[in-house]
Amino acid sequence: MKILVVMKRFGANKDMVIQDFGRQIRLFENLKQHKIDFLCPDYTKKENKDVKLHNMDFYIRAINITNPFNFLKDFNQILKKRKYDVIVATTTPIIGFISYFFSKKYKIKLLYDLQDNYEIYDAYKTPFFKYIDKYVTKKADAVICVSNILKSKVKKFRKKPIYIIENGVEINLFKSMPKLRARKILKLPTKSKIIAYIGHISNIKGFDILYEAFKIVKEKYPNTYLLLSGKIDKNIDIKKPNIIFKTLPKRKDVVAAINAADVAVLPNTENVFTKYSCPYKIFEYMACKVPTVATNIGDVSKLLKNYGDSLCTPNSRSLADKIIKNFNKNKVNYNIIKKYNWKNLSRKLDSMLKDI
Repeated sequence: MKILVVMKRFGANKDMVIQDFGRQIRLFENLKQHKIDFLCPDYTKKENKDVKLHNMDFYIRAINITNPFNFLKDFNQILKKRKYDVIVATTTPIIGFISYFFSKKYKIKLLYDLQDNYEIYDAYKTPFFKYIDKYVTKKADAVICVSNILKSKVKKFRKKPIYIIENGVEINLFKSMPKLRARKILKLPTKSKIIAYIGHISNIKGFDILYEAFKIVKEKYPNTYLLLSGKIDKNIDIKKPNIIFKTLPKRKDVVAAINAADVAVLPNTENVFTKYSCPYKIFEYMACKVPTVATNIGDVSKLLKNYGDSLCTPNSRSLADKIIKNFNKNKVNYNIIKKYNWKNLSRKLDSMLKDI
């Protein structure tokens, strides 16, 4: 089978192609029995270049949203030349719309990957775009949802097949290591309590709740530090006592940061983004066997429901109480994480592709 995956080049504050990062690459790199190509519109650097990665061809093409005709021409030429069986549209609803148009033009099956609730994306600010995207979601040959709760939302208006493929984790990379060793690698305090949060540092992701919980914990354990890494919103001030920020440029540094923690947290509040999401970080925390506390929102509830004191309500007091209860735990064997190995998720994807 010849498959063209259409995803934006930059996402999650990363160059997903050059940094070899993200859901799409991890899912498709394991499908070696198929010919997989990627078309990656570049809104940021606006470059045109070809890259080879995991024996897959990546065609990076510049796109200007106000004048997209050169990109549409490139898309058209690639389809004419290579004759694909399936187009997989992902990462933005704009890509979904463009891919739907070309799938109809060339009579190619369209698989639409909803990695988020796209209603929160900037494209939805464009007049009438939400109706266009809903139409594409309804009419695509198959739709993938990243969470059970997102599937429930889509089922209200879509009758054709809907599949669930959650986000996953690189089991061979994210694994347990001794806490002291991890702290020495990152030059962190060796005898203090450390709470780790790695992700977008934003109040929409619950940073305000996390900071207030941290202050409550510090009243009982004064020698506690909050370790942060990720993009920081402009309205967030992290220059506070006992807050440590690390950039963690390499994936192995992220592994060390998680293992350095006594507790890793996911403090999401409930909103139109977090309710339907499937956060990468929860899988990475669990794969490292670090005691994990998350707010009881969306599919995270299913992941942690069988692990005592792991779920809290989205407020600072509840979060602080659960952090304290987990402080004296050693490593936790989250057996469920094996299900979310990218190789296992790729098998689900392969079965789905055969169905359509």
